Order: sequence, then structure tokens, then C-alpha cells
Amino acid sequence: MARPCQLVLFLLVVSFSEVCLTFQSFSIIQRTILATGNARTHTSKITTRLYGETNDHKKKKNESKSKSVSVSRQEQRDEEKRRLDRKNDVIIGKTSAIMGENDFSLNPVATEQEFMNHASKNEQEVFRQTELGLRELKMLRLQESVQAFEKVFELRPNAYCWQAGIAKYYLGDLVGAADIFARSARIYETKFGGAASEERIWRDACEIKYLSNNRKQLKKVEGGAKAVIPTAGEVDEDCLSETRKVLRIGRDLFAATIENDASNLVLSRAKLRSICGAYDSDNSKLDRKMWNLNSWFYLGLHYDALGDNEESKKCMKMALRLCPSSGKGDDIIHTLPLLHMSARDWFDDDEFEPVEEGFQDNLNDDKYTIKGPTGVGIEPLVLQSIQDSISKLKFHELTVALKKRGLKHTGSKEVLQSRLLNSLAEDESFQ
Repeated sequence: MARPCQLVLFLLVVSFSEVCLTFQSFSIIQRTILATGNARTHTSKITTRLYGETNDHKKKKNESKSKSVSVSRQEQRDEEKRRLDRKNDVIIGKTSAIMGENDFSLNPVATEQEFMNHASKNEQEVFRQTELGLRELKMLRLQESVQAFEKVFELRPNAYCWQAGIAKYYLGDLVGAADIFARSARIYETKFGGAASEERIWRDACEIKYLSNNRKQLKKVEGGAKAVIPTAGEVDEDCLSETRKVLRIGRDLFAATIENDASNLVLSRAKLRSICGAYDSDNSKLDRKMWNLNSWFYLGLHYDALGDNEESKKCMKMALRLCPSSGKGDDIIHTLPLLHMSARDWFDDDEFEPVEEGFQDNLNDDKYTIKGPTGVGIEPLVLQSIQDSISKLKFHELTVALKKRGLKHTGSKEVLQSRLLNSLAEDESFQ
């Protein structure tokens, strides 16, 4: 009996020892796992400090992104729903069109009639007299046009109607014309913030012509023509940007003449000649932007103001050939060449010379084959225009032009002409 009891006791001791060993092993394994977890946590903290975010942060970020996408999608769905709701909506102010309705017809006559119906008597009379003045101007009846425009200014002194100055210009009232152009320029630039190029060109033409007609008398007047001819004032920087190429160059041409800037005068004239081309009888080319027409006319107007009637007549004839319906177009520029020729009584039966005198001979001369510093050749017509303009400059005008360009201004007149020609030709080669 003793041995079985001892055997049982021995088995119990062994089992207890195994349990202790198992528990001890489990504790060791647990401590190992905890140590590993702490190391991973420590590593995760280091990674967070290095890279800026943990898995939890990434998870939150993805959730936020998913949320924003869903909001965006929801807004898109709401907009689609609003569009469907507005599809059959005919309430004015919520929709851009009404179902079953058509666009208003473009009827200028009806629009004018509607304006007249709602305008005051004073406004109606201003409108009627303005239309009458323009109509009489296009019919070349200058006195009647002036009378109509004077009634407009009596009813509304600050009326913007620069065309009224054209009639006075051709009737010889240069001071009155310049006053209208100057006031119109100030009104346009103040009210619309744009470049009043036409108004300023015509005002400058009045001053140039007044100076050429009264040069001796103005020598006794302090300030010269500027003391007599009204000015439009300084140009606002916001109004300097003229997008119409020909008018921008034409404005430079007249302004250079006023400022006695011979170099810019010669270059501006050459640029206009480059646009309108040579004297010829081919008027079949399309001139949609009316660049050729405007170039010829403003060249002719400039020559007219200077008193060079021969050159002005050539330019005006070319401009007249480019006018549709013999100068009876809607735009005022279509009437101006015909008006100028009529006012100056230049209509005759003389044949028009298609090529300028001496032009071809000059083209064959080596001294006119000038190239700029970059080796770019100059259009012969431009070069010829520069040469013709320089040949008309006086000796003191040549010296002043060379001084302004920082060039040597001593020598004979021929030397100064050649020096200025080469300098301007180099400038023009970059245009």
C-alpha cells in the first residue's frame, strides 16, 4: 500500500513541476511580447517624428478626404437637381430665356422711335439736330451742317459731337474747329477712358494749318499758335493705349509736327506709306479694316495742313478710290476724302500717275539699299518715303533732329541728310 501512495505522490509532484515550468515559460514569452511591443511603439514614435504621421493620422486623413469627396459629389447632385428644377421654370430673373418666346428683333429705326417717345423735348431736339448736321455734312453742305450743330451746342453745351469741327475746318474757322475737337477729346477721354485719337489728330491739324497760314503774324504773338488754338490738355496715361494701328501712327505724325520732332515725323510718315502702299490704280484689294483708306486720308490731311497741296491731292485721290459708293458709306471716313476734294476744289480731268516721279531710279541706286544692324533689309517704299521727307527738311531742322538722336550735327546739308537717313533707316529696320 505504501508504494502505490508514493507513486501517486510522485506523479503529483511531477505534474506540479510541469505546470510551474509551463507558467514560467508563459511568463517569459509574455515579457518578450511586451518588450517587442514597446520596441515597436518606440519605433512608431520615432517614425512619426521623422515622417509626420502615424497610421491613425493616415486613417483620419483618408476619412476626411472621403468626406470632402462625398460633399463635392453631393453639391454636384444638388446642382443637377437645380438645373432640372429650372428646366421648365419661366419666372423672369431665374431663367435666361422664356419658353415659346423669340429674341428681340434688331431694328434701329424702332429703337430710335422708342427713345424719342421716352425722351424729353430738349433731348428730342438735340437728337434731330445732330442727325441733321451729320446728314448735311455727308451731303457736303457745310454751312447747313454748321447751323445744325450750333443748335445742338445751344441746347446742350457739353454735347459730344466732334464731327461738328470738321465742317468748321473746311470752312476755314480753324480756331472754332480746334475748340470743338479739344472739348470733344476731353469729354471722350473723361467719360469713356479711351484714346480720343481722331479728335486730337484734327485739333493738331488745326494748329499746324493755322501756323502755316499765319506764320508771319504769329511771330508777334507770344506763345505762337498754341496761344490762339485751344488745346485738349495733357493726355491721361490711361488713355494712351490706342489699339487702332493707323490712328496710333497718324496721331504720332501730327504730334511730332506740333513738337518739331523731325525724326518721329519722318518715321511716322514712312510707316503710313508702308501700310497704304505705292501710288497705283489698283483698288480691287480688300480693305476690311480700312487701313489703306485711313492711311491715305491722314497722310493727305497732314500734307494739307502743312500747305503741300500737290502731295495732299495725290493722297486724297487714292483715298477716294478706296471709298465705297463714291464716298456715301455709313462711316464718316468714307465721306472725308470726297469732302476734302470738294472743299479744296481739286476735281479735274488730269490722269493719275501710277508711279512717283523718280521712284524707280532711286531703287536701282546702291546707296539706297540700306540694311539695319541685324542685316534686315528695308522695304524700298519705306526707304523712299524717308528720303523724300528728309530732302524737305531745312538745315536747322536737320541739326536739331541729329542732336536729339545724339549724332554728330556738323557738316554740309547733304552730309547731314545722309547721316539722318542712315540713322532712321536703321530704326525702321526693326519695325
